[in-house]
Amino acid sequence: MDAKQRFDYEKDSLHLLPLAMIPLKSLSLSRARLVKNVRMQSMVELFEGAGTGSGQIEPGMIEQIFEIDHSSPVNDADTILALAKLGSFDVYSLRIQLRGLGIDVEDSEHLRLSRGKRAELIKYMLSFTRPLIRQIYGNDETDISDLSELIQLFDNPDREEAMNNLQVITENLHITIAELPRFLEDYGDTFLSLAYFQNCLDSLAPQFLSFANALKAIREHHQLKQNASLMYAMNKITENLAEVKGTVEGLLESFERESQSMWEDINADTFHRVKMLIEYNHTTIGGMLCGLSVKLGGWSERFGKGEHGVLRQSEFIMSEMRHGMEELLAIKAAAPSGVKFADISDGAEK
Repeated sequence: MDAKQRFDYEKDSLHLLPLAMIPLKSLSLSRARLVKNVRMQSMVELFEGAGTGSGQIEPGMIEQIFEIDHSSPVNDADTILALAKLGSFDVYSLRIQLRGLGIDVEDSEHLRLSRGKRAELIKYMLSFTRPLIRQIYGNDETDISDLSELIQLFDNPDREEAMNNLQVITENLHITIAELPRFLEDYGDTFLSLAYFQNCLDSLAPQFLSFANALKAIREHHQLKQNASLMYAMNKITENLAEVKGTVEGLLESFERESQSMWEDINADTFHRVKMLIEYNHTTIGGMLCGLSVKLGGWSERFGKGEHGVLRQSEFIMSEMRHGMEELLAIKAAAPSGVKFADISDGAEK
C-alpha cells in the first residue's frame, strides 16, 4: 500500500497511532507509530515490513534513540509517554483524550475516519439515517450512500411536504434551515461512531470462533489437559473476553435503543443528550474493543493459518495472552451496566 493508504489504515485502527498526526518537534520520531501489542502495552514501532519484521521500543527508551528538544515545558518524550497510556487509538477516543492532554492536532481530518472506511460503514448507518429520512419524507426508501448525500438531500428537498417537515424539525431543534447542514454533520458523525464500533465488534466474530476452536483442541490434548495452570488460565481468558464482549454488545444495543426513542420527541435537548450519552462512553468502548482486537488479532496473526500446533499455542497463552487482562478488565469495570438519557447530566464529559 502507498503512504496515504497506510495512513488511512492506521487512523481507522483501534490499536495504531501514526505519530505524523501528533505535533512533535522530532521529524524522525514523527515517522514512527504507537502500537498496542497482545499484552495491551503501547510500543513505539520504528519500522515494519514483510522482510524486516517490526522494530519496536518501549516509550521510556525514546530519549536513548532520538535527540529530544528539552527547551519546552513538555517535550516529545513526555508526549509519547502520555499517549502510551491511552486505552485505545481510535479517532473517537483520541478526540477526547488528546483534548484532555492539551494536544492540538493541526489537521482535523486526522481525527476522522478515512473516506473508504466511512463508505464501508454505510450499511451500519441505515438504522440511524432511516428515522431522520422518515421524519422528512414520510418513508425511508430514499437511497443514501454517503453522509454528504444526506446533507444534500435535506438542503434541497424536492417536495413541499418535505420542506414543511424540515421546518417543524428545525423549530423543535431551535435552529434555522441554514443551520441544518451543521446539525446533520453532528448527527452523522455521532452515529458514525456507533457504526464504527459495531463494525469493529462484528469483525472479531471469526477470531472469537477460531480462538474457541483452538482452546477446545488444547483441552482435548492428552498431555496438556493435565496442566492445571494452563487449564485455569484458558478458562479465565475465555471468561474475561466473553464478559468484555458482552459489555460492549450491551452498550451498543442501549445506544441504538435510546437513539431510536429520540425520534419520538426530537428536540434540541434530546439530541444533545443522546450525543453526550454516546460521546461520554467513547473511550470506554474504544478501550474494550482495542483490548479484544489486540488479543484476538495477536492470536490470529500467529496461529490463523494453522501452521503451529497446540504446544506452541499453549506457550503463547501463558506467555502473552493472559498478560494485560487486568488492564482490560479495569476498562470494563468503568463501563456502565446500561445507559439512558437520564444518566448523563449537562456538561458531563469523560
